[in-house]
Formats: sequence, C-alpha cells, structure tokens
Amino acid sequence: MPKAPMTKQEIEKTRGRILDTALEIIIKEGFNNLSVRKIASRLGITATTIYNYYTNKDEINLMIRIRGFEKLYDLLTKRSAPLKKIEDRIKAMIHAYIEFGLNNPSYYDIMFNLHTPKYLDYVGTEMEPLAYSEKQISIRIFTLFFEPISTYMNVTGKNKDQFLTYQLGKFWSDMHGLITLHNSRLYHEVLDDVETFIEKRTANLIEDMLRMKERLDRGKGLF
Repeated sequence: MPKAPMTKQEIEKTRGRILDTALEIIIKEGFNNLSVRKIASRLGITATTIYNYYTNKDEINLMIRIRGFEKLYDLLTKRSAPLKKIEDRIKAMIHAYIEFGLNNPSYYDIMFNLHTPKYLDYVGTEMEPLAYSEKQISIRIFTLFFEPISTYMNVTGKNKDQFLTYQLGKFWSDMHGLITLHNSRLYHEVLDDVETFIEKRTANLIEDMLRMKERLDRGKGLF
C-alpha cells in the first residue's frame, strides 16, 4: 500500500528539523563545516531527502536567518502592538529585543554575530532573490524601531533622518553588546548577579531615550 502523502504540518515540521539541525552545526562547527550530508547524518535520513526540501546549504543558511528575523519581528510586534502610547511601545520593544537575544542565543548569533554569508555575498548568484528577501525582513526590524522613535522624538530639520539613524544605531549597539556579553558568559565571569545587571542596564537604555527626548524638547541641537 502506497505511503500516504505528508500533510502540510508534517512537511513544515521536517523543514524545521532540518533548519534546527543545520543551525546547531553552524553554531558548533562553523558555516564552512556545514553540509547537506552532515545534516542528513544527524537526522538519520538521506541527503536526497533533504534536497526534497532545500536546494543546498546556502538556501538552508538563508532560511535559518529568515526564520530568526521572523521570530524576532513577531515578538516585537506582539509586545508593542497592543500599547497605545508610543513611549510604551518603544519600551516594550527594547525589552522584547533583549529577551529574544537572551532566550534564542543560537538564532541571535547567526543573525548578528557569526561570519556566515549574507545578502552581499549572494549578489550575482542564484541565491540573490532569497537573500534579498532575507535582507528585507531584517530591515523590517529596523523600521519597527525607527518609525515610532521618529514620531516620539519629534525631530525636525534636514538632518532628521541622519540624527535618528545615529541614535537608533547607538541604542542597537548597547542592546547588542548587552546580549552578546551575556550569551558569551563573560558577564558571568565578573559579575555576581548577572540578571540584576541586565535589568538595570535595560532600564538605563530606556532612561537614555527619555533624556534624549527631554533634551530635544528643550530645543537642544541634534548633535
């Protein structure tokens, strides 16, 4: 009797298992040591089976990145969308971004830390369209922060976008450093209470944002 076709849920589950296994290999051994054959061996299936779902390891890399950015985007919108005040939405997103990084260290590493191929590496290849899609999804994260901060700060003048991009870059650098030093366990080597430190630094980031708005409201210069 022929085997029944896989349901959509079963197909997605298998695709997810492939991506999870590939992510584990990349984190532990590096992208250069990732191969379809190695993924198949870990899953106890044939390489041919994996090719039924993904073209090659580059597509797998991009799909992992897309999956990560979608997870982050969904968390940011879930936490911020129900809130009416722009200030509360920004605060919620700062907390959500840091939460994502701390709770999903493998995804965070491949999205922001590891030396794995990204859009510019795929320009001119058959992977360029998918890589471009991945880049656009990642840009949505930036836009989620940029638009409410732009409204909240009420900045005017020809240097508005430059100023806001700079300030958002500062916030991002601070959040990224906080997450990366935590996930690398460097904080744990020198701090007695890491979680309290994370909470205080997150509060500091929000306070910095509030002070920036107060400075702008007083008519201070952009830079």
